[in-house]
Amino acid sequence: MAEVAEVRRRVLAMIERARQDAAERRVRADVTEVLARRFLQETATPVVRQVLSVLKAERLSYRLSTPAGSVRLMSETHHEDFIDLAVDTTQDPVTIMTTVSHVRGQRVSTTERPLADGVELDQLTEEHVLAFLLAALPVFVAR
Repeated sequence: MAEVAEVRRRVLAMIERARQDAAERRVRADVTEVLARRFLQETATPVVRQVLSVLKAERLSYRLSTPAGSVRLMSETHHEDFIDLAVDTTQDPVTIMTTVSHVRGQRVSTTERPLADGVELDQLTEEHVLAFLLAALPVFVAR
């Protein structure tokens, strides 16, 4: 059995490391959160607006919502039907998480995943947003 003093020393060292790691993560998150919000505002929102224009031209009733830190394309007829891109500061590193929620009958199907897994935030482009939307939209427009 280990000595009580040794166990205590190791537990205290682990606590200190965890606190330092958390402080460093918060600093990184503060910086990248600004970049992520800028990406949503300057890159993702214009792409979603273009897609929305096409959907409206095809007489599909959707609207755009841009609450702080996210961009949401949502059905005007089924409020549980939406596609959302949002800043997720709980991830390390901060990432753009997507949520696709779709109602079929009484069931709501929800899927969450990063916008582009394995792609750094500063490498995300309009093409990543468009590819995601094109992959997510078929369940909404095939009714």
